[in-house]
Amino acid sequence: MPMSLRLPPLALAAPLLALLPACSPRVLSADGWNFRVGDTQGAVRLVSRQEFGVCSARLVGCTVPVGHGCLVMLDRDYFLNGTPRQRTLLLAHEVGHCLDASVLEYGHGGIGAQGAVYGEYYRPAVEGFAESYARAYVARCGDNLAPLGYGAGPECEVPDPRGVTAEPPVR
Repeated sequence: MPMSLRLPPLALAAPLLALLPACSPRVLSADGWNFRVGDTQGAVRLVSRQEFGVCSARLVGCTVPVGHGCLVMLDRDYFLNGTPRQRTLLLAHEVGHCLDASVLEYGHGGIGAQGAVYGEYYRPAVEGFAESYARAYVARCGDNLAPLGYGAGPECEVPDPRGVTAEPPVR
């Protein structure tokens, strides 16, 4: 009887990620950490925006989903020098993209143009969902990034992407 080796999704995805321009050896070996949210695994790397490859260098974050995992690239300077809230919103937004792909299969949780409540950039459903996830994360976990693999902090149950909605910002 043949035996099969069951590898975690990221281990299977690594060779595929290596084919992408954004995933040069310099990116893959950059400082960072791994996270797991439910069945979704991700690798976060702190790099220069110019190394995003498949994403615009005008952005401060880029997520490359692959199956039930993803590679999240964050602008090193923006992340390390940002306020705790900026870091949280950035990382949770990019994790939102990852969950949109792996859990919702790009269904965006039914969020259409409603993301515009956060600004015009978030009008497309893909950005609206990611920002809605980031806001739901902050409402639930505050600026605690430990549940997303960064730093130490108390346990926090991250939002289920299936329950995220676009909510107008509290003024």
